[in-house]
Amino acid sequence: MRFLHWSAVLLGMLIFGGFAKEYKVGYINSERIIARYQAAIEAKKELDAEIKKYEAKAESLKAEYERAKEEYESQELALSEEGKRAKLAEIESRRRRYDSYLNEVYGKGGKIEQKNNELIAPIVAQIDSAVSKVAREEGFSLVIDATKSGIVYSEIGLDLTEMVIEELNRLYAPLPTPVTTKLLFVIAPLFEANDEAQRQRVGTQIREIINALLGSKSQVEVIPNKKVDEVVQSRGYANQKIGENEGADIARALDADYVIYGDCAKREERIQFTLTLLDARTGTVLKSQEGEAERGQVLREKVSAVVQVLYSALGR
Repeated sequence: MRFLHWSAVLLGMLIFGGFAKEYKVGYINSERIIARYQAAIEAKKELDAEIKKYEAKAESLKAEYERAKEEYESQELALSEEGKRAKLAEIESRRRRYDSYLNEVYGKGGKIEQKNNELIAPIVAQIDSAVSKVAREEGFSLVIDATKSGIVYSEIGLDLTEMVIEELNRLYAPLPTPVTTKLLFVIAPLFEANDEAQRQRVGTQIREIINALLGSKSQVEVIPNKKVDEVVQSRGYANQKIGENEGADIARALDADYVIYGDCAKREERIQFTLTLLDARTGTVLKSQEGEAERGQVLREKVSAVVQVLYSALGR
């Protein structure tokens, strides 16, 4: 009732006050405008895409935490007290990292809220500008938002929503998609740590799997192994374990952004490997991850899981 009372006072002041001309009051439905304004639709798509990236990283951290718990449960009886404490500390560390990431992304003032604010601010400004333009052109002195004010009745011709939508979409022209430079990756030869791995060329198999996985990503370009191997040979790194310094050197020689290097071993059917992702521009190790395949048939699946963890370290 208070709203109706003050609305009546306001309208009375506008129409019957000491002014010579009549004042027109119109309204818009902001929810309908946002739902049909192309720029707002594109902004929502962008926000949804960001959320998917954060969800993928969260799932990766959750998987690491749960894998650590499963390893502890399966090994608990065989572990010494010291070994148990170390495993429990690792589990707690991974849990804290997972919880911290959830809070950083989904908590109050987190990355999703920040991104939403970043996207919505220009949309609100554009809508306000369009409402002002339509109101001036149509001779309206006051425009209120029906989604907030609860309009019960209005005469035909006072709803400016469609005119505002038309104005916004008329002016809206999606910016051309920027030409994004692809991330350039080097996959260094993996060091085969024992005779069985060398005979079975396990390092070569894993390297080919990584090439295929990263090569399927539209934002990634993988430098051909042949060019990489030429640099490896010229630098004197052939048949030796490539580490942080060697990996950075190889990547920089090829003007690449990132390098993946590592080692592997095979004992009977079990394949163990470690992969490391390094930012060649800064020389910083972004992530190192171990993997294990109980048999050769599941090697691709296990390598894929590790590569996904590494790739998530890029925040993509």
